[in-house]
Amino acid sequence: MILRILTAVLLFLSVQNVSLAQVELQPLVATEVSFERAAADKGMKAAFLEFLRDDAIVFAPGPVNGRDYWNARQDDSNSQPSRNLTYSDISANGLLGYTTGNWRIFQKGKSEGLAKFGQYVTIWERSPGGAFKVSVEIEVSHEKLPFSETDKPIRANQKRDINKRRWSPADASMNFLRASMTSEKLGGAYEKFAADDVRILRDGAPPIIGKKNAIEAMNEYLSVEFPKKVSLFQSADLAYTWNPCQFDNSSEGMSKGNCLHIWKLRNKKWWIVLGVFAPILNETEPTLKMKAKR
Repeated sequence: MILRILTAVLLFLSVQNVSLAQVELQPLVATEVSFERAAADKGMKAAFLEFLRDDAIVFAPGPVNGRDYWNARQDDSNSQPSRNLTYSDISANGLLGYTTGNWRIFQKGKSEGLAKFGQYVTIWERSPGGAFKVSVEIEVSHEKLPFSETDKPIRANQKRDINKRRWSPADASMNFLRASMTSEKLGGAYEKFAADDVRILRDGAPPIIGKKNAIEAMNEYLSVEFPKKVSLFQSADLAYTWNPCQFDNSSEGMSKGNCLHIWKLRNKKWWIVLGVFAPILNETEPTLKMKAKR
């Protein structure tokens, strides 16, 4: 009888924990929906200027001040942008959260063949009692995907850890970067630090979902340089890191860009729940090498 009562109490606490997490998500989701509506009605420029923090960072492709970037841009009156939320999560203290999903830009009155498609990750911050504002925005683009997975909301058991121990993901993030430079390569680093439900976004490719798929896809990438700069921001059980990154792939050659990872504290360990690689394209024109005349 005592065991049955204890089990019932634990079950109640688990359900209550998930319920509280969903309640705390509601303001974040509502803010994302308001942003999506503003983008559709007023354009992306007006939407971002309404929701960006003064110190927000956007990647274009390198990190720049978001307000400066969007103030300098002009919206295309012939384009119709849209965003579709598929997943969101929030820290246990309700001060840091993120949303991710699809973005699309259609040309008004034109065929869908001219549309552009991609994925976004938006990190939101708020002060106690304040409204959520965009802190970081990063995107990747890809062709129209032949499946509908990215349109479906992701249902997950978002358990919380209020992190009374004040554990930091700094060590985990540094060890992840070091592991990606060894013979284990990036796949081995994700094997050690990726959550089972990890989601990886890359330019020109559909999302990679799940730890097994992430390890397999990243096994050929070797990090060739430890980043000179790593930015980390943490709030309770949620954190994100950003760093410039450069990889060597035996079949694709060298690629460099910006790497963003979102970390979640679960069962006393920090895990990567979302990763983004947004490349910086090499715009140097190739030169034809001629054999020297003898």
